[in-house]
Amino acid sequence: LHPAFLVVSVAMMRRRCVPSAVSMLLLLIVSCCVQHHHLLISAFTLPPPSLSRIHQPTTTCSGTVINFDRTTKRGTAKSSSLVIQLLSPSGIDEWPIISQTAVFFGAYAGLVLASYPTIKLLESFSQSVVGLERWRIYMIDSTLPILMGLVYLLGGIGHFAAADSFQDIYPPMGTWGIWYLPGSAAFHVAWTGIIELFCGAGLIFSGIRDAIGSEDGEEENILINFIKPICASMLFLLTILVTPANIYMFTHGAVMGDMAPLDMSFHVIRFVVQVTFLSLLFTLARDSFFYAWGDELD
Repeated sequence: LHPAFLVVSVAMMRRRCVPSAVSMLLLLIVSCCVQHHHLLISAFTLPPPSLSRIHQPTTTCSGTVINFDRTTKRGTAKSSSLVIQLLSPSGIDEWPIISQTAVFFGAYAGLVLASYPTIKLLESFSQSVVGLERWRIYMIDSTLPILMGLVYLLGGIGHFAAADSFQDIYPPMGTWGIWYLPGSAAFHVAWTGIIELFCGAGLIFSGIRDAIGSEDGEEENILINFIKPICASMLFLLTILVTPANIYMFTHGAVMGDMAPLDMSFHVIRFVVQVTFLSLLFTLARDSFFYAWGDELD
């Protein structure tokens, strides 16, 4: 039914039935939430994380006892003649706490230092290569919000469809010596997923709406014109706020679900992708805001 909701929403927007189209997109989001309602309920009823998450022994198999740390994805297998220790590929979790704290803040500094020139590069590309008019028509008005909206909409659905996997990469209390954020892992996975769902749907709606265009003389709601910059800004901030989960995967070797241990190349690629997403979201929020504000002034 979900593809049908999207098709009907597009058809309604083509007929200028904006309120009905918004209702259909909201129905799509509600449908996804109802489909995974048990995950939403558990997310807001679980107690805050405690030290009981840190060390959980597993069972004995073929004479081998395996102790596995769920939060750090670190395990030790012991037998009469064999000892195997699974550590974080980066090895940072073995460093002193003060050094781990420095890595945490250094990761954020690296994002800023890498995102700033990327944003400037996009700005120069839009002005010198593409041209501002074509940049608005082909990128800001339609292509970029639709693509980014799909990415975050699917990501939001994943927060509920695979909630346990996302909870596995949530840092436990005391990580890096500074992480003491209230609330359970399930709670934080749930509210970030809700924002991704609504803002992703908002970008898709505004992108399709601008791609279809509006009739001459049609009066438009000011708030609808600013859906795109608002959603892009919220997703930009959300991407920054969820970065500790990515850092935790890097410093402590955490993985989602039953994934195999991740080597350093994965973290390099993920860093580049995150810089790209931050740069695109910032550019989309900034440019769409000025375009919408300029249209209102006109």
